[in-house]
Amino acid sequence: MSRDGYSVSFFSKPVVKALAVLAVVGVGVVASWAVMDTAFHATGDYEFCTSCHGYEPIAAAYREDVHGGNNPYGVRAACNDCHLPHDNSLHYFWVKARNGVVDPIKSLLKEPHEIDWHGIRERRKQFVYDSSCLNCHKYLQEASEGNRKAFRSHRRYFNDPDDYSCVECHEHVGHNRLGYHLEEMGWPKPVEEEK
Repeated sequence: MSRDGYSVSFFSKPVVKALAVLAVVGVGVVASWAVMDTAFHATGDYEFCTSCHGYEPIAAAYREDVHGGNNPYGVRAACNDCHLPHDNSLHYFWVKARNGVVDPIKSLLKEPHEIDWHGIRERRKQFVYDSSCLNCHKYLQEASEGNRKAFRSHRRYFNDPDDYSCVECHEHVGHNRLGYHLEEMGWPKPVEEEK
């Protein structure tokens, strides 16, 4: 009993209101995380990323590749697995948001055959991140120690990763026979001008 003859309860109106607000905030945080996570996964897979006409050769080359599921295990890397950085969440989200705005605008404003896929392939280091490769191939350094040929090649990378990138040596990973598919679907390789 309180001094005025009323009982004091732990669940007074201000406490109940505070608990209700905390519950609503908690549910909101969990719901927004679930929506964002679902959106990031839904917009990062092969079906979504290659849905535009300009990406048909990219899709065909991806389907033929080991990373595209053409392996005895049926394992398939999503586009986000290779084409977004995995060094930290902020960098990942920034690149995802930037690409999510720039790529569709390019697809809408440009004729698909105006996209210089051959030139983009030459700049592959800008679109494939070592942190992405090492996110799946976490134990590459240890695993290659038992294979003399692989160890020699990868030792150079692990000794000085700032001077090398994965796609310098593994230039066709992810999109098998991409040059062939580009040319077959109307993107001929530009003829180099003589100097």
